[in-house]
Amino acid sequence: MTDTILVTGATGKTGRRLIPLLVRRGATVRAAGRRPGIARPGVEPVRFDWADESTYEAARKGVDAIYIVYGDPGATGDPAEQVATLLDGAAKAGVRRVVLLSALGVDGAPPDDPLRRVELAVESSGTPGTIVRPGAFMQNFSEPHSTRTDESIRERDEIVLPGGDGLVSWVSADDIAAVAAVALTEDGHEGKGYPVVGPERLTMAEVTTLISAAAGRPIRYVEAGRDRFSAMLVDSGMSREVAEAIGELYTNALATGAFGVLNDVVATVTGRPPISFAEFAAGAAAAWAPARTSSAPR
Repeated sequence: MTDTILVTGATGKTGRRLIPLLVRRGATVRAAGRRPGIARPGVEPVRFDWADESTYEAARKGVDAIYIVYGDPGATGDPAEQVATLLDGAAKAGVRRVVLLSALGVDGAPPDDPLRRVELAVESSGTPGTIVRPGAFMQNFSEPHSTRTDESIRERDEIVLPGGDGLVSWVSADDIAAVAAVALTEDGHEGKGYPVVGPERLTMAEVTTLISAAAGRPIRYVEAGRDRFSAMLVDSGMSREVAEAIGELYTNALATGAFGVLNDVVATVTGRPPISFAEFAAGAAAAWAPARTSSAPR
């Protein structure tokens, strides 16, 4: 019997990579989003909005598993309460598995921490759950993100982030999606938390060297302290409260080395080694190509 799996955040960094993996595993994917896409083999689009609880039931009805990505920039309300509402009665409705995308280290946060509260909502839902806790995404350098790092590389040949000499085990969104695909379709992962990280610890200087090599031109690293980084996020349209929280997270996680964890989770769960930063950079080089300018008429 074919499983039907609800994927929230279907167009996000992990969601759009997860969907084809699930289809290849024989699942039918219900791709959830505020603006549902076009149906294709194995994929059923469905309207879903964290800020609109009236969309929850139709999206969840008849599914066997749910992939939860919260933190949609367009959403309002309490994420923990929204996740709890989505999962209320899910086990009785036949949902057998839930996989939550969280973040590295959240399991050690106090119970009133906003991210930890979402994890606790999943853990107390009554549906067997797996929590995927990735470190910093490699794709934050190459795909649209609140830091606008892809733009700064493309337009100004620079990376502006906090980091200093802190070591970070950057992880590919492809590896995160691969771990989630296994947890959503195979037994034995219920009740587990997976810290998903890359295969190496790199300083920002080393990251910049690898991106420079892939881009084919020198890229410079510009250290951004917490205040400057938070201001950059506000300039990108983020609220000051959220920007300051993310600025604090980045400064602590990147600059202090808290995201420098190494483990064998990706290899153990998926059966293959995690993607290196050099591999990622080589595949992402087109994202850093300078914008073409028109030649002046002769």
